[in-house]
Amino acid sequence: MKSALIVVDMLNDFIYGTLRTPEAAAIVPSARKAIETFRGTHNDVIYVSDSHVGSDVEMKLWGEHAMKGTWGSRIIDDLKPAEGEVVIEKHFYSGFRETGLNESLSSREINNIFLLGLDADICVRHTTADAFYIGFQTYIVRDAVAARIQKDWENYFTVVYGSKIINADQIGDELERLGKL
Repeated sequence: MKSALIVVDMLNDFIYGTLRTPEAAAIVPSARKAIETFRGTHNDVIYVSDSHVGSDVEMKLWGEHAMKGTWGSRIIDDLKPAEGEVVIEKHFYSGFRETGLNESLSSREINNIFLLGLDADICVRHTTADAFYIGFQTYIVRDAVAARIQKDWENYFTVVYGSKIINADQIGDELERLGKL
């Protein structure tokens, strides 16, 4: 069984721009630690990132944000993908909807996905829901996600999706437990 880390929407607009929150900026060090751990164990790191166009349905609720090709849609410099890491653009909350993420994970024979990013109660939640429906075991990196609306998100993930909630400094142990090192 293989594992991958899915980095959700760690973008300029969510950390520094139009939809920034103090909580979002606070998770960057833990997100960096999680990414470095995955890179060090030669497991896949995959980024799913908003890359909106004006007709995307989210524009009605959130206004323009992370518009394709703009500074706001770029992954923050502190967490830039390494050479060869996959970046998948998305137009919906879920990283799976109309993106090819499932095919990418399947081609790598991934069974377990660890998720971090923004927001725990929106895009991370919808990506986790789709991962659950497809059959992945999900792990949410507690100190590398932030919630925008529903701050008490953890119980929901464990009860509804069977997700395991861990901190960034526990990833190495969990990967070892899964036999991935």
